[in-house]
Amino acid sequence: MRTTAQDIWQIIQTPGVTDLVIDGFDFPRADFGNGFQHLPALYASDEEMCSEIISLALEAGSRIDIAKPVADFVYRGARFHAVLPFGLSTKPLLSIRVHPEDPHTLETLQLSGMLSTGQLNWLREQISKGKNIVFSGPTGVGKTTLVRAALKGSTERIICIEQTPELLLEAPAIALTERQANQEGVGQIELDELIIHALRMRPDRIVVGEVRSKEFRVLLQAINNGHRGTLTTLHANNLESVADRFLVLGLLGGFSTELTSRLVSQSIDYVVQLNRIGNQRAVSGIGIPKLVEGVLRVHEVVI
Repeated sequence: MRTTAQDIWQIIQTPGVTDLVIDGFDFPRADFGNGFQHLPALYASDEEMCSEIISLALEAGSRIDIAKPVADFVYRGARFHAVLPFGLSTKPLLSIRVHPEDPHTLETLQLSGMLSTGQLNWLREQISKGKNIVFSGPTGVGKTTLVRAALKGSTERIICIEQTPELLLEAPAIALTERQANQEGVGQIELDELIIHALRMRPDRIVVGEVRSKEFRVLLQAINNGHRGTLTTLHANNLESVADRFLVLGLLGGFSTELTSRLVSQSIDYVVQLNRIGNQRAVSGIGIPKLVEGVLRVHEVVI
């Protein structure tokens, strides 16, 4: 039994599939929209799986080996995250996020149940008004899918900044991707630096695929300097926890809690929260960041 990159591609081409995870050679699972389902083993051994992960990364223009046993890369439009078991794990791990070749529109997402007609019209209006919006939610609830749909067909000069290319916006949008250091440990260009460069590129709108650390500080400064229409995503389980997540990101960027709270309340117009409700990915709430007696809170609004 031997798998190839083409075998994986056939699996992730299956209609409805959103994720494929392979935890060791004999434990693959795929999510076809209703949670993970077990699949037959794809590899004969962990050694064979490691060899193919290295080949996949190389074909995608990335690198993974004993010196760098973790890698993010894009292969045929899908995002791959790979871990080799060199002191990090007892087995190789491969996590693949699948994006549809024909991107969703807001209308198709509304028909699928991700958002209501009222939410669709509201979101389209806020995008057109240049509001700064954060899309929040756990992993795999459709944050990137919703942002991509909201911007589909845009004729704006959007500068899209990501760690790994996933939004894949159409021209005239421009994509900037974080670059990892080379084998000598030099040449790394991180998201915060890319945001600074984007400010000099006459953007109509800046989109950051996800804020995780110090780039949030630079993004807040950019918005406060007048760059409207900014969109980004972050991980938070519900609207109530988004404020704390903002504060943590601010601290990672070197801001005090007080400064982060003030900048967020001045900069972020709305938070759109997504969650999985049963088997359905859906907008579960919309909030506005506000200072209440000096404390940052995200107050839910009814749309």
